[in-house]
Amino acid sequence: MAKKLKGDQVFTGQSLIEGDVVFMAADGNWSKDLQLAAVATSPEDVDALAQKADQSVKDNKVIDVYPIVVVRDEAGKLHPDHIREQLRVTGPSIDYM
Repeated sequence: MAKKLKGDQVFTGQSLIEGDVVFMAADGNWSKDLQLAAVATSPEDVDALAQKADQSVKDNKVIDVYPIVVVRDEAGKLHPDHIREQLRVTGPSIDYM
């Protein structure tokens, strides 16, 4: 059942093979590039993407899948709305090597 949408959303997870943060693209594949993510603009879109995401989990492609709210800047580029997701997209904030 569709829930009230809190903004445009994309699905994110962790690649089961590489462990990278990934985003579901429109074709149902997963990409490290947020800009390739399929954007849900309605509760029905979220439900449809959730079904694809759940299938990817069952197919052992990704784990820890969930939707995140995204916003577009003036140039149309997608950015996560929450600081946790911003850090996941940009990677570690310190050089650990």
